[in-house]
Amino acid sequence: MFGSFVKAAALGALTLLLGASTTVQAKANGIDTDVHSLRAFTLELPYVDEGFQMRNYDFGGDAIVNTLSRIRLTPDLQSRMGWVWSTTPLPDDYWKVEFEIKVGGKGGYLYGDGMGFFVTKERASPGPVFGNRDYFHGLGVLFDTYPNGKHDFSTPFVMGMVGDGKTAYDGAHDGDANRLGMCEAYFRNLNNPTKVAVTYYKGRFVNVQLQLQPKDKWINCFTINNATLPTGSYLGFTALTGDISDNHDLISVRAETLRSEALENYNFSPDMGVPAAPTISGASFLGTVVKLLLVVGVCVGAFVGYRKYSADSARRF
Repeated sequence: MFGSFVKAAALGALTLLLGASTTVQAKANGIDTDVHSLRAFTLELPYVDEGFQMRNYDFGGDAIVNTLSRIRLTPDLQSRMGWVWSTTPLPDDYWKVEFEIKVGGKGGYLYGDGMGFFVTKERASPGPVFGNRDYFHGLGVLFDTYPNGKHDFSTPFVMGMVGDGKTAYDGAHDGDANRLGMCEAYFRNLNNPTKVAVTYYKGRFVNVQLQLQPKDKWINCFTINNATLPTGSYLGFTALTGDISDNHDLISVRAETLRSEALENYNFSPDMGVPAAPTISGASFLGTVVKLLLVVGVCVGAFVGYRKYSADSARRF
């Protein structure tokens, strides 16, 4: 009977060991059940449903939906403006939006003006800030391809600002007065779309990363620390041309969030812009193995002692 107990204990320990190993392998393979896809914000080919309606988004201005390839916010023509806005707001505490854009045209030296990614209290309100209204309340990530003033950095570049609804965008100086982060990034006239990942964690940070081409490493463009966006903010993509022009295309959009419990337990790295999922590290996994082996060892030792005790008792009689 005692032998059966030892075998059961050893089997249980082995099961726990295999379970821990499976957890480590699942995390290593990027499987995370705490991540929740926000399907209402997904935009992908063909962009419209069977009734030729765009679900969960509105579009307007000069934007044209090509069901075979792209959403063209503006063509390579002067004085055009286009936009796409979600009809529902993003979560207030945490979200990550990954999208693809393609910018380019015939202009060799003069081209513009650029496009914007917005998460703001207002929606579908066209204006001079790369196709969005001025004095907006929320986040703006601006893809600027034309310099209005002299700078110590090159164009194109990507910059971030958080509008308070009362302060104007400093368009005459390419947002110098509003800029909270930026990076130079030549995303224009590339062979493939540029991927962008924007991550927001309320009260902690907004982080922007770029992958200019499929085989390139992700670039940590900038981080805005201690950022808090207004509740009930909508997701928007806009573009604008003036005397000079470019094609500004939106290729795809997807978004995700995290369960509230996971959000409380996750460790975030603003420099990387992605949550570090709680995993069993190598050290803790080794510790688990050692503890389980000790349990098995104790059980085996007790079994050996019991057998010896039984043999000694039998010899006495």
